[in-house]
Amino acid sequence: MMAYDENGVLREFEESDEVVICRHCKRMYHQHTVEQVPGFREVDNDICPYCKESNGRSGNVEFFNRVLTQEELDNMKK
Repeated sequence: MMAYDENGVLREFEESDEVVICRHCKRMYHQHTVEQVPGFREVDNDICPYCKESNGRSGNVEFFNRVLTQEELDNMKK
């Protein structure tokens, strides 16, 4: 997968679960989703922790997004 690293350089990374790429700033971030309880669902936005732009919405899951740590980035690099 191609993505921008913490220095803004386009690099190749191994694909990993719960890592997504922002459609706006093209940076990778960690995303954990939890299914919402039927009957108590609300629409939740997938907000990038870097640029704060929305990458979609869902009424089925709740998004928990965070910046990748340097250690996580180093483990993904080939």
